[in-house]
Amino acid sequence: MRANDFGTVAFRVPMAAPSALVLKCEACGEEGPHRVLRGKVAGTDEIVFEGVVKCSACGAVRAVTTREPRPIRVPLILSWMDRSVRQTIEMSPDEVVVVSEEIPLADGRAIVTAIESKGKRVQQAKARVVEAIWAKRADKVWVALSVNMGNRTVARKVLAAPDEEFVVGDIVDLGRERVLVHRIRVGHRTLREGSATAEEIVRVYGRVVRERTSR
Repeated sequence: MRANDFGTVAFRVPMAAPSALVLKCEACGEEGPHRVLRGKVAGTDEIVFEGVVKCSACGAVRAVTTREPRPIRVPLILSWMDRSVRQTIEMSPDEVVVVSEEIPLADGRAIVTAIESKGKRVQQAKARVVEAIWAKRADKVWVALSVNMGNRTVARKVLAAPDEEFVVGDIVDLGRERVLVHRIRVGHRTLREGSATAEEIVRVYGRVVRERTSR
């Protein structure tokens, strides 16, 4: 599956032969990657690969022919921050799309929030019958902060990767301000030591660190 961030996916024509295929080896019986030594891709309604591959497990070399459905374009409404963009994503017709599961983008990933199939919202469906996918980007999340600035507390937020860790006692750089983290709210509990990832944080509490000036 491939999709541009804010654009339309294009079919790769002509299609180049893959560098590897996942196959079951006839020699050793292992299912795994096979390096493509040479081959070509053709077909209209389906993708047909004909070539010679080498098993990465036992080194056996053999000629193979594989077939798979040609990818289709599925409408995708991708949300991020304060905007949504309509585009398409390339998928196998038999690929199952599921609400709350991830779909890969060219430069990140997204979480499916809704699926429309045959005029109604469903929890899952094969790509061939999906009329639209709604998703939100999941490679970046906003982390909310409450920052004590002496006689007042102000709200701030910082963009972070979902798995980026925030640690009690560490300093978060907000550009003009540097904030010392002293508490992290996660779910229904507050951490006064330890760490949490950006995607599980409800709010970070801290205070501004005043920079010392050299004389």
